[in-house]
Amino acid sequence: MKNRFYLLTILLTSLLVSCSDILEKEPLASISESNAYITADDAEKAMTAAYHPLTGNNWCCGNYGNGGFMHWVLGNVASDDTEKGGESGSDQLYAQQVSLFNIPADNDATRFAWANQYIGVHRANLVLDKILDIEMDESLKNRYLAEAKFLRAWYYFNLVKVFGDVPLVLDAELESYDMERTPKAQVYDQIIKDLKEASEVLPEKSAYGDADRGRATKGAALAYLGKVYLYLDDFVNAELYFKQVIDSGEYSLDPDYLGMFLRDGENSVEHIFQTQFLHDQGAAPVRNILTTVFGSRARNGWGFNLPTQDFVDSFEDGDPRLGHTVYQNGDLMPDGEIANVGNSTTGYLNKKYYVPDYERVGGSIQIGRDDIYMRLGKVLLWYAEAANENNHTAEALWALEEVRARARGGEAVLPEITETNKDALREIIWHEQRVEFGQEFERFFELVRQGRAGEVMRNYAETYDTAKGAGFRDGVNEIFPVPQTEIDLSDGKITQNPGY
Repeated sequence: MKNRFYLLTILLTSLLVSCSDILEKEPLASISESNAYITADDAEKAMTAAYHPLTGNNWCCGNYGNGGFMHWVLGNVASDDTEKGGESGSDQLYAQQVSLFNIPADNDATRFAWANQYIGVHRANLVLDKILDIEMDESLKNRYLAEAKFLRAWYYFNLVKVFGDVPLVLDAELESYDMERTPKAQVYDQIIKDLKEASEVLPEKSAYGDADRGRATKGAALAYLGKVYLYLDDFVNAELYFKQVIDSGEYSLDPDYLGMFLRDGENSVEHIFQTQFLHDQGAAPVRNILTTVFGSRARNGWGFNLPTQDFVDSFEDGDPRLGHTVYQNGDLMPDGEIANVGNSTTGYLNKKYYVPDYERVGGSIQIGRDDIYMRLGKVLLWYAEAANENNHTAEALWALEEVRARARGGEAVLPEITETNKDALREIIWHEQRVEFGQEFERFFELVRQGRAGEVMRNYAETYDTAKGAGFRDGVNEIFPVPQTEIDLSDGKITQNPGY
């Protein structure tokens, strides 16, 4: 009570002070925009802040994070590869809504995806707008500017895949709700521009020291240029940019397929772009909560993101990647434990996010496992697809064989593909992508860009007599609803997607 009295006295006294006197005073102990971008250290902090939304990409709301892109819901659960999981349909309802394609405009997954990615865009814009006049090493400044362009492109690529037309904000003084939606073709033009300019400045992966691991590289910019062109059905440019990554000599396939997803495999020779997490358990740790989200309820996990039987059945007989991607009761795990998948309704869990006993810090399965978004295995198979579309069959078969040879691991499985018919080879490459990228947040967006999301999801519903996928509407559900909160904030300047 004494403290409250003193506080009230201070507040009343402050009211007697002239308002003009208060307004004319410079802040003594706070950071304002006028004094936040002065030194090289300020530039570094601004650059670090632009990366930080990447670490919010794995959860959504409540007490579990600041709101993220939720790749696991939008890329996995929306597809035929994964069931939502959890205790019931109402456990994390936003994911159930996505699974059923009954998605309201206040869906948490889409709401936080929009907000998180625009935080990233804003912070990238701050770097691009504010550090130009800082007196510092010019080569480092130029690298920061290139990193910011890469990140802005990365955030916008996520936004346009999920929402289609989105406000194109290129000025740090503006927010997304200040503008109308920009046609997605123009957004893609900006993404390409940013990635090309970034690729001309960013160092190769090998030029970075250990302290800078995880920063954007020339290879990452080129790989995402290839991916963007693939999504635009520009197979000529997709093949061109993927080939530059392959020929760079900076990356090679990791012979340990599962190992590159574990802690010891971080910064693998195969990794091109990933979100770096810390392994500490301190007061403010930066840990990857997906290891808990995907973990077995029998081991203090939450039991979400359950691989489907359809996904398991898509693997060829003897494909070792199946045992590296999913696990079921009775499997021998990397730490020697016998697997227990808890209450998984499909009987499977995601092995790429399994935490072996020797990785746990203080017994926790919530550790600093990196999220790997771009790796050479993906580049090779996307290159194979583009090469096949360009009638470069030999190149397509070479890249396909590179991936399958690694998958064999020296075993007499997975015969070499010799198919030369373009349409048949396309189907084979799409299948290879599904199993190679399994549970890595690509599947739904891949189905959409291939023009077969509705067909695949409705077939899934019919085959398994389930509501999952049955509600997919062609021409509507290829993208998700714009969050109603954003429409309201914009006073109607931002409009809703058709069908929502």
